[in-house]
Amino acid sequence: MLLRDAIFEQMTLSDWHGGLRPKVDGTWNLHTEFAAPNTLDFFVMLSSVSGVLGIASQTNYAAGGSYEDAMATWRQSKGLPGVSIDLGPIADVGYVAETAKVAERLRKSGDYVMLDENTVLRAFEAAVARPLGGRRQIIVGLNAGPGPQWDAHGGSQLGRDARYVNLKPRAKVSRASEGTAGGSVSLASQLTEAGSRDEAARIVGDAIADKLASIFMIDVADIDLSKKPAGYGVDSLIAVELRNMLVLQAGADVSIFNILQAASLAALAADVAAKSSHVQAAA
Repeated sequence: MLLRDAIFEQMTLSDWHGGLRPKVDGTWNLHTEFAAPNTLDFFVMLSSVSGVLGIASQTNYAAGGSYEDAMATWRQSKGLPGVSIDLGPIADVGYVAETAKVAERLRKSGDYVMLDENTVLRAFEAAVARPLGGRRQIIVGLNAGPGPQWDAHGGSQLGRDARYVNLKPRAKVSRASEGTAGGSVSLASQLTEAGSRDEAARIVGDAIADKLASIFMIDVADIDLSKKPAGYGVDSLIAVELRNMLVLQAGADVSIFNILQAASLAALAADVAAKSSHVQAAA
């Protein structure tokens, strides 16, 4: 696995190829080597749910996963075995298991179920058992349980994209769990009920502090809103996450440039409050 993280607008051609070519070239080379009928009993590719759900900072890696998914479909259409397993994060082996901060961020995102090695092996066993005529794509690790990821106005692609509606649990989430989820509904409602622009800015500031504390795994009390975003190591990748929250949850059209160039986090919060569609015009 080779990661060259950057948002697409800032990704160089070298970075794009660096994250994409290992999957594309490796998969194509194996396919051409075993393209004759009856050459293989099975042809299984370990792909990623990033190609299904999308990750703003890893479009190259996600595209490689999508290529493997397409290859599985194409091979089966030609009567050749081919299955792609789209894996979510694995908690006990591999890159995520060895990178604590990445593991914690993935857990907190709510989009994924953390897998274990045994689950991966069972998925592989299923792919080997039915290499042709069965499922061409096995998706393992998306969070289909109840939670704030299903909020249509939240930060998760699961809730915003109708393609995932069949994964949404039918059982209603209790009001208690909704109230403690900390999702976008509570932020939007807080802004709607704000009595003044200053109060709205305070609410947004608290949300920004919570988000940065979660990303950097520090105490929220250690976030000083008078400091610039760069003072906490906010780069273009972190700015993407922050912008998603502010646009989708606060209803404010702010750009990545606005975030990176803000005079302070407090100034950013005030700008968001001024632009928020949830804040009353007279506030």
